[in-house]
Amino acid sequence: MKPLFAALATVLTLVCAAPVRLASAQVAVVPGEKELLAAFKESFDSSDPDARATAVTTLGDGSRGLPDKGGGKRVAQALVKGLEDQELEVCAAALFQLRDGRDVDAVIGALDAFLREQYRQLERRVESSDDAARNHVDRATVLFENGCHVLANYRDDRAAATLVDFLGGLKADRKKNDLGSRLVGALATSALELGTLAAAESAVAQTMTFSGAAQAAGARKLHEALAAFGNRTGMTPPEWSEAYTEHWHAWLEANRNQLPKKLGRLTTPPTSEPSQPLNGLPGKNG
Repeated sequence: MKPLFAALATVLTLVCAAPVRLASAQVAVVPGEKELLAAFKESFDSSDPDARATAVTTLGDGSRGLPDKGGGKRVAQALVKGLEDQELEVCAAALFQLRDGRDVDAVIGALDAFLREQYRQLERRVESSDDAARNHVDRATVLFENGCHVLANYRDDRAAATLVDFLGGLKADRKKNDLGSRLVGALATSALELGTLAAAESAVAQTMTFSGAAQAAGARKLHEALAAFGNRTGMTPPEWSEAYTEHWHAWLEANRNQLPKKLGRLTTPPTSEPSQPLNGLPGKNG
């Protein structure tokens, strides 16, 4: 009988231990904000850009499980450090994590600085024929566009002012410089996403800049952004034609009273992702 008792004792031991193991599993320790930030600081100090990008992603993903879902100022202040990185892969990881749900003031301020720096870098390289410079321009263009879409998700007068400022400052394409037509589509789309009168005025004014055969690429992008806005808001847009400048100015005068002058100040983070998807970063040559 001893073997039988031994077997029974084993079964009872397993049965009694099961709830203990189950209870232990249910009390799994979840890292708090302090622990997540400490781990980020250590990992982000790496000289390896892949490790820094991973640090941003790990903090961003982990913070979504916090009681405030990662909406605290300290988490946002850590994540925006990725926007200051010299490696575009790290910036891309940061933009993805900032797309929604983060502290409004920290994100808007950091994105304004990020877009201005990326624009300066694009201006420096856009006329170069060097392969590395061209590759950087292609990659940074995608980042700039993504930054515009993220900023437009934070519906605030400060975000609108930044986007309108950039849109209004675009210059026509020149022989070796296509920066205007590169950026006008994303800038117009993002500014018009916020839908202020100033955004519509700036976009329509730029139809004069992007006009004629030499500016066809930018003109098409600008028209498409304006048309999408008109359709979305129920203000029927004009059809594309070579006289699109005149047609859009007439549209603006007919609809300007329907457009808000102000958005106000956003007090809570957006809970949904940007209306425009963020594009993947092209590969780095070499």
